[in-house]
Amino acid sequence: MPTSRAEDILEKLKTLLTAGCAARVERNSVLPEKVPSEGLVVIYDGDPGEPERVLGGFNNAYYEHRIEVSIYVEEGDPAQRDQKFDALLMQVGEVLTTYPFLDGLVVGLTYARPEAAIEPVLGAPAIKTGTLIVIAEYDTDSALS
Repeated sequence: MPTSRAEDILEKLKTLLTAGCAARVERNSVLPEKVPSEGLVVIYDGDPGEPERVLGGFNNAYYEHRIEVSIYVEEGDPAQRDQKFDALLMQVGEVLTTYPFLDGLVVGLTYARPEAAIEPVLGAPAIKTGTLIVIAEYDTDSALS
């Protein structure tokens, strides 16, 4: 069954992050009661925005798709939590730097370091989280693909 360009991009991103990160990588899942000890990366479909019609070599529709990549680390010790979060963020960054065109699926990726937050959990270690916005630019044959 054929899939849309957006679906291909999201699945490719998941595959690459799964191979390049020590953490568990999921797509569109809710935060579990306990974050795995290695950390958790969740890719959300995000917002493709409105398609732009572009002349001069592009196909029918051009998107700047905002994909959310959330990173979660649960650790009792704040210093260890900060270190694990940063290490996981660097692993995600390495994947994005190594595959800036997602094997030809996108024209390019842009992203920036996320704002981190600490979420207290009653009776459990706190969770450090941050959501990285990855903008994938691509063209498609139709607005629905």
